This record gives sequence, structure tokens and C-alpha cells, in this order.
Amino acid sequence: MGNPMTAISRMLWNSHKRTKDTVTFANVRSELSAAEAVSELPKGEAVPRKTEKARTGGSEEKNQKDAYSLTQLIGLLLGPVLFFSIIFLLPLPGLSPEGRAVLAITAWIAAWWITEAVPLGIASLMPLILLPVMGAVDGATAASAYGDSLIFLFIGGFALALALEKWNLHERIALTVISAVGTSTSGLVLGFMLATGFISMWVSNMATVMLMIPIGTAIIAKVVTLMKEDNVYSQEEETKFTKAIIFAIGFGGTIGGSATLIGTPTNLVLAGLAKELLGIDISFATFFAFAFPLIVLLMIFGVFYITKIAYPMNVKKITNGRSFVLERKKELGKMSYEEKIVLSIFAFTAFMWLSRTFLWQDIIPGLSDTMIAMVSAVMLHAIPASKENGGRILEADSLKNMPWGVLLLVGGGLALAAGFNGTDLAGWIGGQLLSLEGASYLLILAIPTLLATGMTQVAPNTATVTILLPIVAALALAIDVHPLPVMTAVAMGAGFAFMLPIGTPSNAIIFATGKITMVDMLKKGSWLTILAFMLIILFVYFVLPLVFGINQYEYPEALK
Repeated sequence: MGNPMTAISRMLWNSHKRTKDTVTFANVRSELSAAEAVSELPKGEAVPRKTEKARTGGSEEKNQKDAYSLTQLIGLLLGPVLFFSIIFLLPLPGLSPEGRAVLAITAWIAAWWITEAVPLGIASLMPLILLPVMGAVDGATAASAYGDSLIFLFIGGFALALALEKWNLHERIALTVISAVGTSTSGLVLGFMLATGFISMWVSNMATVMLMIPIGTAIIAKVVTLMKEDNVYSQEEETKFTKAIIFAIGFGGTIGGSATLIGTPTNLVLAGLAKELLGIDISFATFFAFAFPLIVLLMIFGVFYITKIAYPMNVKKITNGRSFVLERKKELGKMSYEEKIVLSIFAFTAFMWLSRTFLWQDIIPGLSDTMIAMVSAVMLHAIPASKENGGRILEADSLKNMPWGVLLLVGGGLALAAGFNGTDLAGWIGGQLLSLEGASYLLILAIPTLLATGMTQVAPNTATVTILLPIVAALALAIDVHPLPVMTAVAMGAGFAFMLPIGTPSNAIIFATGKITMVDMLKKGSWLTILAFMLIILFVYFVLPLVFGINQYEYPEALK
């Protein structure tokens, strides 16, 4: 048998190469080159074998791809092994057969989620099969979790994101933010982090970073040219500026997404499980009031760290540095009719989300964040585009681009939560965690948050938070503290993965540029992770009880 570390290293490198090829459009460029070569051949001449292979996308090589990587194969087998071990072998005194079944199902699905043995969305359908079969939850209850109102809130958010992308409004927003921050190298880094962070509040982190990387690399090339014209160029300065911009984009996307409920799936899972397990409805505005100041502080530190500590530059200002951004804005021209429509609906949605609880709650009966999102989605699909473009702002094919895998993942988590709630499992887990009883409240916050932050560096963050939230909710019940602060700390901690390419798609994308190394990510990401952990604990301890109006030291009688 070969060295396992060698196999894992080869797997990571292959994953890196595939991501890099995606980001750099390697297949598209290969096809274009092949097409050009074919067009230049004399009429009737055969296509060379190498060119034909390139034109067909190397299908022979693709057919040889292994069905499973080593990690996936281990996870595929580990899931059922854990399931049957918990059902038949593991001594769990005091736990009912139904509770044991939910625990076993959770372990199986967690193994598949973490290793991605099968697609996350497909693994998330397992509760529909296993919960009714094992008698833990009836089929109707399990299925209803996949139609929860929060699923539709996410659909509305993604409809907005698709409209922003389709009509290129996201690039205009990004360039506007960047052009407003000045002509210094530090200002450009700040501009990229703010622009990426703002867009990622509404658009998925991966899509935002994918948008910003081409803009960033173009500006890097222009700034290097301007450095040479000003006679201040050196290879060291180019390297520092390049890495600073790349990290600003990657870190900005991850940080900004945590400011809103729809910015990252971990927040959506938090809202869903808080409602399912506790009956607490976390509104968009309330969560934003808590999370936004934390995100602002983390971004300010991130920019300071990148520009002053990690990559301090000798070149402080670029002559005409803003001109490149302004030129691109000029190329975009005036806002189109479609952009104005999308911007209007975007602004309307954001305003309604932020003002619902204190302005509209008593005026419009039954108004919810989900209803607002659905109204926006309907408007985007109903309003016609201009005659020049034809069709509508969003067409029916936009449904194909919805992140159905993520939506199923959220539904699967809610189904498991129903299993925790419908059996004695939550109470039993809480009883096992009574060893923390008597510990300081800060320690009770810190340990689960540290666990979530560590897990999310190597496992999908949505899977991490889906696994941990029901457990910490049970812990809160066992030690008689309010569960919402502990759950929020875990969800926020799971959202900040800065240290490894496999932590989040955003990390994979910036690593795939080839501009930064694994060592770069470990060193720079570690410091930001430490600060994020400290800020989460402080904000959850001091700010969250004020914003949500709760007593964090008592488990509410109404929830018991």
C-alpha cells in the first residue's frame, strides 16, 4: 500500500489544479486555441491528433478520472460503519432507541458531509430515508423541513444575486467603491476588501470572489505598469502588492458574508435551527444590527494587518492609480434600464428587510423576511427587459442556477434538528455535557466556538454548523444558560475559515491563482482567525444580549 500522505498530497494538488483551471478558464482557452488551429488548416486537411484532443476537451483523460478520491472513499465507508456501530455496539445508557437512531443517522450524514463522499445536496436527502425507517420521525415531518420558510428566503436572496450578475451591476458597485478610496496602494487594498465584503453580504462568497479576482488581477497589472513608469518598481513591491490584493479579495468575501442572514449558509442554518429547536425567529434586521459592527471591526483590522504588518509597501502612492478604475467605469457607460430596475429592487428589498421589525410589522399583517424576498423574486421574473435585450430581467432558466445543493443541505439540517427535537437525544447529550457545569460563562462560549473554528478550516462550514448547533443547544439546556448566544458564537466561528484552501470556496479560488502559497495562507490566515475568535466571544458576551433583549445566564422557562 502506498504512503497515505502521498495520496492525500496528490489529491489536494489535483483539486488545486482543477480549481485553477476553472478560475483561469483553461478549458475555454484550450478550445479557442484548438479552434484557431483548425481554422488555419488548408481545406480538406485532417485535424492533427493533438489539436483534436484539445478541441474535444481531453475526453479520453476525463474518462479515466477516479470515481472517488482517497478521502471520499474513506468517508463513504466510514458513514455506514459509524451508523451501525452506534446502533448495535456503542453503549449509550439512558438513551432511547429513537434517540440512538437519530444520533447514528447524524454520524453517518456528518461523515459524508465532511468528506464530501457524495454531493452535499444528495447526502442531505438521507434524513428523508433514514429518519422514517428507524422510527425516529415520521416521513411528513422529515419532508416538511425541506419546505421551511427559510429555504425560500435563501431562494429570494439568490434571485437578487443572479440579477446582479446577469446585468453586471455587481461590477459597477465594486468599481464605485474602489474608485472612492484614493490613489494609495493601501487605499486600493481597502477598496477591494470593502467592495468584496459589501457584495458578499448579498451574493454568495464564492460568486463574489470569482467576480473580483479578474478585476483585481487587471488592476495589479496596471499598477505594476504605473510603478515602472514612476521608476519605483521592484520585484518585492510587485509581490507584496499582488498578495495584498489577493488576500483582500479572499478575506473580504469571507468576512462580509457573515454580516447578513443570506450572506452565508451558516447564518441561514443558525436562523433555521433557532426557529426549529427554540422557536426563536431571528429577523434580518436584528441579526444585521449584531453582526455588522463585528464585521466592520474585523475588516478594519484585516486591512491594517495586510498593509502594515503582512505586506508593508515602500511605494505608498501610485500616480494616476485611480485612472484605471475610472477608465473601466467609463467603459461600462451609463447605467442601463435593466441595471436601474435591479438596483431599485435590490434597494427596496434591503430597506424592507432592515425596517420590517420596527416599521412594517404592525402595518402589513404576516410580513416576514421570506415574504419580502419572494416579492422581489417575483418582480425580477415579471418585469420586462428593454426592447434591445428582449425577455425579462430574469428568465425561467435562472432556476437552473439556484444553489439547490446548499438549499437541500439546509433542509437536511432542519430535518435532523426535528429528529433531535422529537426524541430524547438533545436532553441526553446535554446530560453528558454536564462536566462543563460550574465553568465560567466565557469558557462555555469559547470551547464550542473554538471547536467550530477549528473544524471549519478542514470541513465544509455549513456541515460543521449543522452538526454542532443542536449539540450546543442541548449543552445550554443542561447548564441552564440561554442557548442563542452559544449557538450564534458557533455559527459565526464556523463562518470564518481563513487558513487553508479547503476551508471555503473563496480560499480555494484565491489559492488557485498561483499568487499565494499554502504557507502564506497558514501564516496570514492564522492571525485573522485568532482575532475573529476573540471578537466573536466579546460581541456575543456584551452586544448580543442587548440587541436581542435576552438574559444570557438563564435558559428561558418557555423553551424548556
